[in-house]
Amino acid sequence: MSQLDCFALSRKISSLSGAAQCQFEQYLHYLQSRNYADGTLLVVVSCLRRFLNHQPKPRCRQLSADLYLTTAADVEQFVGSASRSGLAPATINNTLSMLAAMFDFFVDEEKMRQAPVRRRHRVFAPQHLPKPMAEADVRHFFRVIDKVPDRLMFLLMLRCGLRVSEVAHLQWTDIDSTAGTVRVNNSKGQVDRILYLSSDVAQTLSLWQRAGADKRWLFPSGAVKNQPLNIRTIYRRMMRYLEKAGIKRHYSPHNLRHTFATQLLNAGIQLEVLKELMGHRSLAMTLCYTQLYETTKRRQYDQAMERIQTRQADLLAV
Repeated sequence: MSQLDCFALSRKISSLSGAAQCQFEQYLHYLQSRNYADGTLLVVVSCLRRFLNHQPKPRCRQLSADLYLTTAADVEQFVGSASRSGLAPATINNTLSMLAAMFDFFVDEEKMRQAPVRRRHRVFAPQHLPKPMAEADVRHFFRVIDKVPDRLMFLLMLRCGLRVSEVAHLQWTDIDSTAGTVRVNNSKGQVDRILYLSSDVAQTLSLWQRAGADKRWLFPSGAVKNQPLNIRTIYRRMMRYLEKAGIKRHYSPHNLRHTFATQLLNAGIQLEVLKELMGHRSLAMTLCYTQLYETTKRRQYDQAMERIQTRQADLLAV
């Protein structure tokens, strides 16, 4: 169950007042009652703020006082303004999805006659496949990492497939050194999973523990007491190491997760097992994260074709 305070969340949108604040709080309470994760509630807040910020000031004041006044024209205004400002199509569509769910709730509660978000409001968003890091780039990247905690955090993404948010919030109680596992609780999609520590991760983990690491967090914040490392700090550290390694291609911490999936697939792991390790709900999502090497495709093609030709040797004999 979410531990966030709905009143405090609604106050994060400074323009909301009166009826609109109560309306939004009601929706947040609904999400909490359905056991939505804290991260989801925070995204909903960001989406509504984004929607209001792209309205003309007079209309923003009206909607900020009463969300039930929202029309399809207001949604059209958001899409046009957001597109002109350079907001990514995927971000616009994700915002529309969040807004659609909120307005559908208001309709179900008989507060609005019809939901304002229409199918036509969605914008075309090119599908870009996730990319793994090139093998040479992986080697150069890790070669320049000179701090044990940094090496550990990036190894956890590469060897365990952890998301950057999962790495940031790891606690020592999540680690079972005897079993050689790390437990990820309530991750994206509220999927818990057990992952396995490779020998290089276990060795680096031991070094970090002996160095007198924080008693609670694997990666404590250096700026805020008793808090984990900020995700943005992890991003900045990766950018610094990429620059130090002379790597020109653009990579983010998530590319290490893509690399984890791709390397395991090409090493012959079963898709169903990889799905569990990635924390996905469907194989379709896992397939989006993987990319077969040419050598893997050729090897498996040759093996399969050899079996076919052996079976059909008599049939096709000249």
